[in-house]
Amino acid sequence: MKLRTLIYLYGWRLRAHPFQELLAGVGIAAGVALLFAVQVANTSVTGSVEQLYEGIGGNVELQLTAGDEHGFPASVLTRVRALDDVAVATPIIERRAVLVGPRGRQQVALVGIEPSLAQLGGRVTQNFGAGGLSIPARGVVMPTGVAGAVGAEPADEAVLLIAGRRRAIRVGATLDRGQIGVAADSPLVVTPLANAQRLSDMPGAISSIYIAARAGRKEALRRQLETLAAGRLEVGAADAPVQRLRVATEANDQSTALFSIISALVGVLFAFNAMLLTVPDRRRFVAELRTQGAGTGQVVAVLGFQAATLGVVASLAGLAFGDLLSRTVFHSVPGYLAFTFPIGTQRVVPFSAVAIAFASGLLAALLATGRPLLDAFSHGDVEAAYEEDGEPGEGISPRARRRLLGGALLLLAATAAIVTAEPSTAIFGVLALIVATLLAMPAIFAACMWLVDQVATRLNLKLLTIAVMNARATMTRSVAVAAIAAVAVLGNVAIDGARHDLVRGLHAGYADHLGTADVWITTAGRSLTTDSFALDDGTLARLAGVPGVAAVRVYQGGMFDVGSRRIWMIARPRADRVIVPPSQTLEGDAAAAGEEVRRGGAVAVSEAIAKDRGLDVGGRLTLPAPAGPLTLRVAAIVTNLSWGPGGLIVNADDYRRAWRTADPSAIELDLDPGARPAATIAAIGAALGPQAQALDVQSTAVLEAEFRSALRDGLTRLSQISTLLLVASALALGVALTASVWDRRRLLAAYKLEGVRRRQIGGMLLLEGGAVLSVGCLVGLVAGTVGHLLGDRWLELTTGFSAPFSVQLGHMTSLVVLVLALALALVSVPGFLAARVPPRLRFQE
Repeated sequence: MKLRTLIYLYGWRLRAHPFQELLAGVGIAAGVALLFAVQVANTSVTGSVEQLYEGIGGNVELQLTAGDEHGFPASVLTRVRALDDVAVATPIIERRAVLVGPRGRQQVALVGIEPSLAQLGGRVTQNFGAGGLSIPARGVVMPTGVAGAVGAEPADEAVLLIAGRRRAIRVGATLDRGQIGVAADSPLVVTPLANAQRLSDMPGAISSIYIAARAGRKEALRRQLETLAAGRLEVGAADAPVQRLRVATEANDQSTALFSIISALVGVLFAFNAMLLTVPDRRRFVAELRTQGAGTGQVVAVLGFQAATLGVVASLAGLAFGDLLSRTVFHSVPGYLAFTFPIGTQRVVPFSAVAIAFASGLLAALLATGRPLLDAFSHGDVEAAYEEDGEPGEGISPRARRRLLGGALLLLAATAAIVTAEPSTAIFGVLALIVATLLAMPAIFAACMWLVDQVATRLNLKLLTIAVMNARATMTRSVAVAAIAAVAVLGNVAIDGARHDLVRGLHAGYADHLGTADVWITTAGRSLTTDSFALDDGTLARLAGVPGVAAVRVYQGGMFDVGSRRIWMIARPRADRVIVPPSQTLEGDAAAAGEEVRRGGAVAVSEAIAKDRGLDVGGRLTLPAPAGPLTLRVAAIVTNLSWGPGGLIVNADDYRRAWRTADPSAIELDLDPGARPAATIAAIGAALGPQAQALDVQSTAVLEAEFRSALRDGLTRLSQISTLLLVASALALGVALTASVWDRRRLLAAYKLEGVRRRQIGGMLLLEGGAVLSVGCLVGLVAGTVGHLLGDRWLELTTGFSAPFSVQLGHMTSLVVLVLALALALVSVPGFLAARVPPRLRFQE
């Protein structure tokens, strides 16, 4: 068949059934957009840091790092440069800080560098060598985006809150992408190494050494560096920071992946079900072609061309909309990661994201032509589509419904057996549940319509009887609409339910962490007790003397790099009420483990770290530390303590000796029973003196709220996915119902010829839409609750976080009401217009 004939036939279809094709296109575009946007958002988090470190490091091959923010003596650099296999070795200081300007504040990474960094050939740093960009000895440079966010201009004074100090800085220059490449989108403040040491209170210390080996000597150099490190420093690959970020984002990626897979599958199913709405007309079209003598090849060519054209156009539109979503809705940086990793705002769009999303849309369009293609290859009656129950091409035979229901039950039984035997496969159980729901929908819908018909007959509800009759007559279309409603509700219940339980579990974990004190003193910004600072002499004594303060304790620890993990080191003072929280303990006795850690020489280890190291209760964990390797007995296995890579709980005295530092990460204060919290907190701030400007004094409740805010920012993408899924569902349902109503105007005209009034027709359409949607929503609620349970189980096993299951009846009820209201509201206008159809339309072709 010639191309122009294929184009003509498709043009004729578009003119005859514009709403059907529009619905199919919207469904495909929605699925492609969701799938593409989520992939880009997840890739951009780690991709931005990967681009940054590649741009800075250039041809760096190895790193020597302290593992924590305290650094190590700069004299080590001389020893490294003396090694024969070293081509280039340059020092780096990296310290978290808060930049304050006239327009606000932003968390940044203060980076101290030497001109030798340019020798590594990085795209970001190649201009910082001799004769390149000049940074004043006491000045800083920063990306234009960072400067604009806080309102800083070149030559302006700004403030850096760092290590518990308030430091005045002068902005030497602001740099754009043309000068520093991808670093222009990262939260950095760059200054000469000596100035960074002064600003961060790290005299004579550095954080890392970036090293390039001589040709072919990388492995030999690694062995030399490991000997030099002697268990006190970490020797890592060039991409070690990126690997640690990948581990840190693993829990978020896994939880988001679950919701992304659900939403993407739901989106593709929208597309598939939208195409199903066009099946009756396509089947009638196939029957016409075959009646007029068209061969099987010609029919296949027509159907394939139409499906491929629609799939390509709609997928391209979906990619464009998905790109807009990734720029506007999914562009935010996870807050709980930004305080410890320099995550930028640049988007990273891998080719795989484009290919997968586009192919999914095209595949959905092609698969939905399956039923008409069966008619094309059938050797039976060419007009079989006109001989089925109901409107031509709309029938689903009882035998087909039974087979689909049997397939759904077999799939559910097999899934239940697999998930019971291997709980980690629960994610596949969620996907199988969605497919089983779709397979069972024709049988469930037919049974529900029979039940409603019985009720309508007994109560003599004539309009409802007619509505049920119409729904049965258009079985394929009605089942497709009900299926869209079912997968929409299923996806939202599963996503929102699992997200709610995950957040509740994380809140409980951090509340346990903070529950040892009434008031906390931490560094400014969202450090969440992980950033250390030095105290002025006599500060602890002044704090202890504040009226209303019962006890003062020094809490230590912070983020600590070990191998591919940036773990959370929690160094508890002996006097804390609880050392190992019972609610977070998975193996071992929490009280006994707490006493063992309190005495010293023991540690509570997160499950993720224990699995990585092959540890059990009673085992031995060895960590690199400035005083030499530290070996501790494992007293308990705990959850990931609200931090994906996991954490360690040790005695503060053990930490102080091993890391050779007395700097606190926080100060814990207990208040007298009769103390007034607000007045006492104000007095504590006064006792801190000038240092209070760089510290936060907060009640436990306020600090918990800060954590919840950071967590909410970090998991906002899950809420966004759920919201977009709901919006896409309502739009898909509205367009589906609109197409269904508009294509039946001739039938409505026939009702008018029989004396049915316009108001009755409107009521009948409303009842039919409500009945179809109600069946879909009820099926979605039941399946979504099971999906919610499976999602919780999978999240607990893969992320190491607690996600206690809870049925959220209020949310589910409001969700169903919202879906019904939105869908019926969207179809009200075309329904009103269709009800006004003139009776003469019944006689028009």
